[in-house]
Amino acid sequence: MRRALGRFWRKRPLLGLAVAAAAAVFAWPAGWPWVAGAALAAAGVAAWSADGRPALAWLASAGIAVTCLAWRESGRANAGRELAALGASPAAGRLLADAEPATFGWEGRVELREPSPGAVVVWRGRGPVPAAGAEVSARGKFGPIEGPRNPGEYDERQWADGRGIAAEFWSDGAGERVETGAWPTFAARIRRAFREAVTAGLEPDGRAAKVIRAVVVGDYPKNDDALVGAFRNSGTLHVFSVSGLHVAMVGMLGWAALRGLRISRRWAVPLLMALMFGYAWLTGNSPPAVRSAWMAAVFLGAFWCRRRPDLLNALGAVLLAAAWWDGRLLWQPGVQLSYGVVAAIGLGAGMFARRFARFARHDPYLPRVLLTPGQEAWLAAKRRLANDASASCAAWLGSTPLVWWHFGLVTPVAAVASLVLVPLVFVLVSLALAAVAVWPFAPAASAGLNRANGGVACATAWVAGRFAEVPGGNVRIARGPRPQLLVYDLDHGAGAVCFAGADGAVLLDVGDRSGFRRRVFSSLRSFGLEPDAVVLSHPDGGHVGAGREVLEAFPIRQVLLPVESARSKGYQEWLQAEGVRQIHARAGERLPLPDGAELEILAVPDPRAPHAVADDRVAIYRLHWRGRRVLFVNDAGWKTERRLLDAGLDLRADVLVAGRHRTDGSLGDEFLAAVSPRAIIAGDAGFPPEERLDPAKASRWRQLGIAVFDQRETGGVTIRPDADQLRIEGFLNGQTVKLSAARDLE
Repeated sequence: MRRALGRFWRKRPLLGLAVAAAAAVFAWPAGWPWVAGAALAAAGVAAWSADGRPALAWLASAGIAVTCLAWRESGRANAGRELAALGASPAAGRLLADAEPATFGWEGRVELREPSPGAVVVWRGRGPVPAAGAEVSARGKFGPIEGPRNPGEYDERQWADGRGIAAEFWSDGAGERVETGAWPTFAARIRRAFREAVTAGLEPDGRAAKVIRAVVVGDYPKNDDALVGAFRNSGTLHVFSVSGLHVAMVGMLGWAALRGLRISRRWAVPLLMALMFGYAWLTGNSPPAVRSAWMAAVFLGAFWCRRRPDLLNALGAVLLAAAWWDGRLLWQPGVQLSYGVVAAIGLGAGMFARRFARFARHDPYLPRVLLTPGQEAWLAAKRRLANDASASCAAWLGSTPLVWWHFGLVTPVAAVASLVLVPLVFVLVSLALAAVAVWPFAPAASAGLNRANGGVACATAWVAGRFAEVPGGNVRIARGPRPQLLVYDLDHGAGAVCFAGADGAVLLDVGDRSGFRRRVFSSLRSFGLEPDAVVLSHPDGGHVGAGREVLEAFPIRQVLLPVESARSKGYQEWLQAEGVRQIHARAGERLPLPDGAELEILAVPDPRAPHAVADDRVAIYRLHWRGRRVLFVNDAGWKTERRLLDAGLDLRADVLVAGRHRTDGSLGDEFLAAVSPRAIIAGDAGFPPEERLDPAKASRWRQLGIAVFDQRETGGVTIRPDADQLRIEGFLNGQTVKLSAARDLE
């Protein structure tokens, strides 16, 4: 084994150097002792397996990588502190990549010229979305990148750290200027023309156009989770957005064209490199495409130098350059998946090929010269299928641990799904590029090709959906214990709660669109939760506005509606939802929930006030769960509280969950005495001012012996049974309260 491993490293010296550098980079977050241990361990492996000769080189490689990483991280951290201390300030810089539309305008990565030259920030601007290379300037406010505020939420701070982002900048819109030079303008025009050419003749918002733009251009359809989910759950998301696979396909098409033109291999290599880098540039220089283009350039460069290419050595060259240049790149899940899959193919494809070879072996008693053309074609097809199956199995085996680690998903069906979808995508990419080639000369012919390609795109989406539905084809694995009752902390006073049990999950309000996408959805996915029912409290956009997103993301079968009509567009989406059973709330009813719980409807809005403000049309719910009561008053104000008290209802509860009424007070003393809670979970958004929790009121509650969870301090709050107690825990500050055996409330 030692000799075999030594031969392996000597044949691929760049891979060994890259492994040592990567080991030191991955150990960096744990501290310098771990970095030293990782570097010495790598050097020890080299000394043991290769007679000690490369050990010093491996150690030096690790040292270079971690030194560069430490220098970059120190600069980023210092810039982040300086910018956060500035607060409001003018700023100017250059946009590093095409910006993306956002709720308030646009956002993108900007390298500052001032006030901290060289620092990279997330710039949140106003107005039209600018292109890469644009010079931007504005007055605004700097702040740190926020980490997650809820359990399981996507970690934007970790994302920013992996990209060297020091802070975020919010433009106030006053005096904001965007100046796009001649070259960025030209580049944006070319990319826009490419985007239009691949879908000319198709419905712009149709499913076929969405699939083609995602596969060929890299335009990810963020608002169509049903479409994205089909590829994600079939384990083929890598074919759905531009990645190394697509760059390789473009290279294959280019090589076929150059062979047809009888161009020699030596001259074809630089042309193929230019083609692949050009395609990566056309698709916005997405990191997977650029990484693949560089890897292909290194691999093809061996032909240019008249050397035998080696996939793993080419991988080592690109990985080593990334680790030495900016080791933070290796922390990105996409980078790990890209390199991990290539490494798995390089290491495991041969093993699988030997297993599948027997299915593609021709009869040794029949000489090849006697085979008919049909038999030759059938034999070639079997060999191609065996090779594809070998690569697919190796890629699946290599990606599965990383996909499970980062996304909590295992897709056994992916090894088979890729065999069907990759050829479909190859046809799709071929037709799209053909349409682009003829578009300037024959727009009608280009549109005809695109319409044919639309059929291929719909077939691709359909096949992905069928594989996603295969029983046991995808398994979502929860990362950490499931929260049984999770009160989310969302921006601007929005609200959402998830109640989950072993037999299902229910959403109590769904938040606004931004909050659901950024916080709620990623949290639910990380815990493997798929709610099938929704309870709405009142027609406020911050509580019901994510209707379309929820209906696309989860198999919602029924919804509890507090009112029969409302002007809110978000609420109307629920009223018009197809295939969802609508239940109208009626006071006094109890509805079954998972884990044997029941939801009691204490009160419903006055039907005689259909035009009242949303916060005065709140349904009041009480959860009965394992002998406890949790009262949800949402954004109800004193007017609703007075109506409940006058009705003489039993309002007692162990836990009270409350938001803020925008124009009225809430949680008056008389109402609080009637509820007699032992804990209050109070929403407390920093903006707008009406959503802030009054510190004096919270202090008075604490003086009464009530445990107060101020969500500005606690973030999301989890409630779960713990033996004979009810455990309530804040996510951010770890505040924990255990409520002993329930009082006799029943």
